[in-house]
Amino acid sequence: MKLFLVGLWAVCVTLGAGYAVAAYTLSDTADDPRPRLEGLRYASLPTMSVPVIEEGRVVGYVVVRLVYTADSAVLGGLAAEPDAFITDEIFRALYGSAEAEFGKLKRIDLGTLADEARARVNTRMGDEVVQDLLIDGLNYIDLSSPEAAERAAQLSAGQASPPAAPR
Repeated sequence: MKLFLVGLWAVCVTLGAGYAVAAYTLSDTADDPRPRLEGLRYASLPTMSVPVIEEGRVVGYVVVRLVYTADSAVLGGLAAEPDAFITDEIFRALYGSAEAEFGKLKRIDLGTLADEARARVNTRMGDEVVQDLLIDGLNYIDLSSPEAAERAAQLSAGQASPPAAPR
């Protein structure tokens, strides 16, 4: 009889613990303040190069790769994709600051750049289309040496592949 009661007690404790964990898990996810990333679409934009002009000549290029997130439901109702608007806003922002910032090796606040571009794109689109604008890569190609200028021309023409990483 003792063995039966011990077995019954073990079953009750196991069921009670399982119920308590399930109830705690369900109540915890209902009050979760973290944003849900379901329904978001991540889209990569083509690599864009922005010329840096000093004294009437191109002295280098700012090369940037971007990724944006947007609500799939909102994107479905749009007449145009936001890709061209994002590219335009980033190009304008970098081209406007390229001479003053990149030519003199000053830092650009990338968070502010992305936030301002996202806000301007959403204003132009007339809705909260772009949720987040992420900078996947940012580089500066200096054309001061002939080798760098030749390499940049090859890369822009698609004739050469980017250099391999050092080993």
